Amino acid sequence: DVQETKKSCWDCLPCYRPYAGDTTKLREIVVNAPYSQDPELLSRHQFMDNYVATTRYRWWNFIFKNLYEQFQKAANFYFLIMAIITSIPGVSTIPVYATVTPLAFVLAVTAIKDGIDDYKRYKNDRELNNRTVEVLVPGGDTQVLKWDQLQVGHVVKVKQDTNFPADLILLSSSEENGECGIQTANLDGETNLKIRQALKETVSLSPEHIAKVGSMTVKCERPHPQLYGFEGQLFMDDAHYALNPSHMLLRGAMLKETKFVYALVIYTGNQTKVMLNNDPPRFKQSHMDKVMNKQLYLIFILQFCIVFTCTVLSGWFYVNRAGKHWYFRIEDTSVAAGTQDAVTNFFAFYVLLSVMVPISLIVSMELVRLGQAVLINVDNRMYDSEDGKLAAARSTTLSEELGQIQYIFSDKTGTLTSNQMAFEKCSISGVMYGGTEKDTIGVNDSKRNKSGGDGSFDLKSQHKDGLLTEADRSHERRATRIPDMSTIDVDGDPRFCNMSDPALLFKLLEGDEAARSYVLALALCHTVSAVTDITRPGKVIYQGESTDEIALVTMASFHGVRFVSRERDVVTLVLPWVTQEGQQQHNDSKGAAASGGPGHRRSNTMGSRVQFKILQIMAFSSDRKRMAVIVQYPDGSIRVLIKGADDVMERRASKDPQVNSPDMWKTTHSHLFQFSREGLRVMLVGERVLDAKSYQEWSKRYAEASESFADKGDSRQEKMDRIAGEIEKDFKVLGVTAIEDKLQDGVPLTLKLLKKAGIKIWVLTGDKQNTAVNIGKSCGLIGWDYQLEYLRATTPEDVMKELKTIKQHLELSDKQGAALMVTGASLEVGLEDKTQELLFEVMNHPIVRVVVASRMSPKQKARVVTLVKTKLHVVTLAVGDGANDVSMIRAAHVGVGIRGKEGMQAANSSDYAISKFRFLTQLLLVHGTLSYNRNAILILYFFYKNIMMAVQQIYFVFVCGYSSEEVFDGYMLNTFNLCWTALPILLFSVFDRPANVDELLEFPQLYLSGLHGDLFNFRTFWISFFEAVVHGSVVWLMTWYTAHDMFDSYWVSSVATYTVVVLVANTKMAMITTTWFWFNALIIILTVLVYFGFIYLYCGPIGFSFSPWLFGVIQQVMARPMFYLVALWLCISVFLQDYLVYYVQRIFNPTLLMLVQECRNDTSKKQDLIYALNNKSARRKSTTTYTKAPNGRNNPGNTGMMGAKYPQHEAKLKMLAT
Repeated sequence: DVQETKKSCWDCLPCYRPYAGDTTKLREIVVNAPYSQDPELLSRHQFMDNYVATTRYRWWNFIFKNLYEQFQKAANFYFLIMAIITSIPGVSTIPVYATVTPLAFVLAVTAIKDGIDDYKRYKNDRELNNRTVEVLVPGGDTQVLKWDQLQVGHVVKVKQDTNFPADLILLSSSEENGECGIQTANLDGETNLKIRQALKETVSLSPEHIAKVGSMTVKCERPHPQLYGFEGQLFMDDAHYALNPSHMLLRGAMLKETKFVYALVIYTGNQTKVMLNNDPPRFKQSHMDKVMNKQLYLIFILQFCIVFTCTVLSGWFYVNRAGKHWYFRIEDTSVAAGTQDAVTNFFAFYVLLSVMVPISLIVSMELVRLGQAVLINVDNRMYDSEDGKLAAARSTTLSEELGQIQYIFSDKTGTLTSNQMAFEKCSISGVMYGGTEKDTIGVNDSKRNKSGGDGSFDLKSQHKDGLLTEADRSHERRATRIPDMSTIDVDGDPRFCNMSDPALLFKLLEGDEAARSYVLALALCHTVSAVTDITRPGKVIYQGESTDEIALVTMASFHGVRFVSRERDVVTLVLPWVTQEGQQQHNDSKGAAASGGPGHRRSNTMGSRVQFKILQIMAFSSDRKRMAVIVQYPDGSIRVLIKGADDVMERRASKDPQVNSPDMWKTTHSHLFQFSREGLRVMLVGERVLDAKSYQEWSKRYAEASESFADKGDSRQEKMDRIAGEIEKDFKVLGVTAIEDKLQDGVPLTLKLLKKAGIKIWVLTGDKQNTAVNIGKSCGLIGWDYQLEYLRATTPEDVMKELKTIKQHLELSDKQGAALMVTGASLEVGLEDKTQELLFEVMNHPIVRVVVASRMSPKQKARVVTLVKTKLHVVTLAVGDGANDVSMIRAAHVGVGIRGKEGMQAANSSDYAISKFRFLTQLLLVHGTLSYNRNAILILYFFYKNIMMAVQQIYFVFVCGYSSEEVFDGYMLNTFNLCWTALPILLFSVFDRPANVDELLEFPQLYLSGLHGDLFNFRTFWISFFEAVVHGSVVWLMTWYTAHDMFDSYWVSSVATYTVVVLVANTKMAMITTTWFWFNALIIILTVLVYFGFIYLYCGPIGFSFSPWLFGVIQQVMARPMFYLVALWLCISVFLQDYLVYYVQRIFNPTLLMLVQECRNDTSKKQDLIYALNNKSARRKSTTTYTKAPNGRNNPGNTGMMGAKYPQHEAKLKMLAT
């Protein structure tokens, strides 16, 4: 039944009124309804058009919406208030343009940047909307329409290698079975071929029949963002058929290896799934911004105190002193008049001191971060030759956040490992294959580099290489019936299987039931497709959504059970043994081969070509953690083949000892443990035989569930999973699969450097605990000397008890490090309120270096990241490569997505996308460290020069009768930040390198300055603040009073003071620069020269119309030699003060960066420093001498930081090493 949806109070407005077709719970779509002549059908068949717009703005709302967004920032709103106050007549002596101009500049720059970004999105939208597609019209002819002209109900004809214009339901294809291949790289980045299939009832329909208005009707759910979730029904000829995601073609996917398809449009425009999943640009605020905002609040308080004090003094002066000065022309000096004047001055003082908050800092930070993002995008050290891509900074607001990461949460599969699966070993009914050389006679460990061009393997050559012992040769001579593996034809890519065991093939040929059932299960229980291999005629390669499945099918092929084709519900296998069912096909095949029939080749072994009918497929899901198929064998028997995670499978396996014997379980558990210790991915494989009656009853209920719609109880998928679970139990365990997922290149070194940098690393994975632990050990994440603690309890009481025990063990431990292993079930309980505090206390114990959480769901991953972020108030980074890592990536402060074999969903949802895990060192230790250093100095410098400017105004209040007169001209005030101090700091913040790339990687401890926030915090900010106050005070006292003695106009003194402030600010800029390039030196010099040119013209005829009171002032200033002497003395004073502080710190309390800089050109010193930092004894013995090199050589002659001349540095080095 169709239910009405709840109406909104906005439905009365046309722009909010829903489409007629979306006013009911289910969407009803009539084929070719747009061509109908029925007014009633057309009136109710109204849906969103296919026009796509990803822009944030429209031409008519850009200004209003952009300004509204910008004024959400506190600083912009603050200056808006200042501009309003300035515009009030009689309140401020500063012209309106003095405050409006910088605010307008910042707003304009941001608006232009947003406008350019939005215009790029508009151009992309226009290109997509103007693409064309063929549409079936009544009668069977086609009509070409633009994508934005498509409507729900149209039937489109999509040709090979073109994208689908909307979300479609497949009706038929150029293939006889109605199948088509699609590539979803634009959706999830997966380039492997995926198969979609039309309903068998619509496959044979002609275009004329399909194009007939009302020939079919589809009822489906309304649009939702679940990419691979769909429920619907197709009604045709008084019958209805279930529709599921396998019938759906999503917008953005591409048709492959199929000439054309006919498909029905069901979702269009912004209601397509790809558009519903298209997240708008996300905004994250960095930790540095938060620290700066806290300092701004303190500055606001200080500003209010200064303004209030000046206001009180202004009122007092008006009442008590103003009448004595005739030029004020004040007649009423009463308290009321003084109060009124003080209130007016209160707002004027706020405007005058608004320079304390540098508005240009906002736009400067955006420009600098944009430049830093560009440097990340073009860094060749993060170029991956495999995919041909560089790193991509998808966010431009978090560059300095990369330098403050304290916790990294990493996935395992595809992140630490390469996601290149290779079948290594197996266990069948308690017997291991592929485990040792004796078990795998002739196995080729060099990835079959001795294979022939036809895919056959020459194992005899291995005997010549001496790979077998004499005992093995004797064993082989005795086992004369063991087949020669070189005679076995194989399909698939050899990279997916490292196991080729003659003993297993012998078992298959001898008729071992367990071995045959196991290998048949691997060859049948999958969704892999077989595609002709153009490089090897007569062979096929396997393509599928899961590389695990490809590895399993390849293993079966390597042992003679070859999966060669899939046609709708029929799977064809070539078996190495002869069956009664396949004998006739085998004979026909030999006859065809002998007669030279196309596509046939002579088989080297006796075998059969057998067809199996697939009755039902229950696909794998992260919730079920298993997959099953129901297969009708050639002998008529019906069997359920199932594979999945060992913990889930073991719970569902038959408990009957006659089916699964205790001895089998004991041996299987031993093999599971052994495989896991070796870091292999394990799965259990099972089989259950059904009678026809049980299957028919179950199939009927499953079909009803598959045709149902979601209700208040369960969704369609939940109903199907529940019914599938009824048959996925009480099965016989056939064996275990062990697949290797190899470590990515450089992972051990990357983890070592990150740990040295002080970053804690947690691994959150869905794999088995033993597998995760052994991968952690093999990659160096878990030290072999670490104390291992396990949390496995599943009840609140047991979890609390285990946590207390673990905490006690950690307190009594004498180990240097420990690793905590926790399961997803334990963590779910541990995160409850009762145990949460103790859990985090254990996880963050000082000696706990690593936490490995296994069997984690995506929601659990995100929850852990969120809790660590909020509970510990630390900066977090999450890195993953799959769709199951998206929640974790979005939850962290910084999300890093790896472009992997699992697709691009993680990369597309991240702030930074990289191709390999090892690139994290370059991203964090290099770009992160440099960006943090640069941006910290950028903020401090901006406040330094602005506070120094504000000090001049504060002092001027005391010499101008506490009035609200400005000390500097309005235009001069505006150009200070925009022109005379802008470019040098911008270039510094993008290009300055206090340490080069090699030093940052060689000394990862340099990252600690950002991790601890050493360069920008409350202390450093207010030290810089008071330094600016002192420098500003000296400038005022020296310049103002010197100029006051020489000149009779305060504007002359104003210009002289302003000029000195510009010179001092640029001198300070030169002092903080550590890396000199020709362009930053040139910019500082040109800035000063251009300033003098500007001030000369501005105080001349050009500036007369703007500020006539400045006419001829600069000539008076520059005519006095004393001005040059004062300016030079002040610049030298700033230089000497900075140099003295830096020198004293370098001698008595050097930072690690200073030590590294001194070692830059001295290899001996560098080796000593590295030894001091890496020597473990330095962490335990305070008497260690760090000037002794590893070879025992002393360096008494060194006079630098590492030499005997500065023995006080030993304590510093000991602290750094610790």
